Formats: sequence, structure tokens, C-alpha cells
Amino acid sequence: MNKSRVEAFTDAVLAIILTIMVLELKVPDSSQLSAILSELPYLFSYTVGYLLIGVAWYSHHYMFSKTAGISKRVYWANNFWMFTTSFIPMATAWIGRDLKVQGPEIFYAIIFSIWTAAYLVLSYVISNDDIKRKQYKKAHDIRKMKIYRYLTNIKYMTIQTAVLVIILVFKPEFLLVVVLWQILAFAIWNNDDSDKLF
Repeated sequence: MNKSRVEAFTDAVLAIILTIMVLELKVPDSSQLSAILSELPYLFSYTVGYLLIGVAWYSHHYMFSKTAGISKRVYWANNFWMFTTSFIPMATAWIGRDLKVQGPEIFYAIIFSIWTAAYLVLSYVISNDDIKRKQYKKAHDIRKMKIYRYLTNIKYMTIQTAVLVIILVFKPEFLLVVVLWQILAFAIWNNDDSDKLF
């Protein structure tokens, strides 16, 4: 399958998702600067969602630049990842209505967890296909990605899950702060050769 067509399709879908998110921003009825204060919860959730997709796109581009080719398995794993990404605008809008309410926070955590699993599956399928093609260096580079190593580390994922559950039970308003911290860590903590590929 043509790698550039899958990348272009992915880019288009992600651009549409980001557009949907920004359209949720409401223009205040008043011309007073203080009128924007009611939108601050959504602005925060929008910022986290935007950064999530931006950092994921960067890592996605890295994987697709490294891989030797796109198989049917990679195509469908990529589609599943995009499908889970398409729920981020809804979760972002709902959580942005009130950051202290448990229901939207739990929904966001579920979407984030499914999205994370889908991203891990996509990374695994891409690297596994490269191994099947005897492209061991490419597979190694993908599996060496910091985000891949983090997501496949049982200890880290157990701690993360426990922290998320505790936050959701006792202080749901801190969920986005934890997600934001994780996103920023992966934005800064990427492979040494990532800037040399683009």
C-alpha cells in the first residue's frame, strides 16, 4: 500500500478533528474581557486535546518515516487509532463544561485509555511488520521510541492506572493536569533522530 496516501489520509482526518475541537469554542456574548472566563475550562481541555493530537501526530510521522512499508494490518491499525482519536473532540467538549464533575472525567479517561491502547497497537503492528520484512533496524528504532517503551512497561502503566483511578475517585479535576504532564513529557522526550527525519 502506498505509504504517502495513508499519511495524507491520516493528516486530513487529524486536521478535521482539530477543526471540530476549535469550533466548540464559544464567542462570548459580551465585549468585556472577563466574559471569556466562562470558557476557560474548555480552553484548558482544548489545549490538552490539541497537544495530545499534536504530539501523537509527531510520533506517528516518525513511525511512518521509519517503516519500510504499509501493510493491510498497519492500514487497519491506523484506522482504528484514528477512530479512537475522533472521540477526543467529544470528550474534550464534555470535560470542558465542568472540570470538577466525575462523569465527563471518567469518560475522558476511558477515551484516553482506549486511544493509548490503539496507539500502542499501531506502533506494535508497524514494528512487527518491519521485523517480518527483515528491516530490523527500522523495527528497533520504532520500539526504541520513548513513548513505545513507556507504554509497554508494565510497572509504569500500572502506576499510571492507579494514579488515574485515585484521581478520578478523589480529585477528578486533576485528570487533565496528569494527561497534560504526560503529553509534555513525550513532546520533550522523543528519539534523538526525530528531527533529522523531516
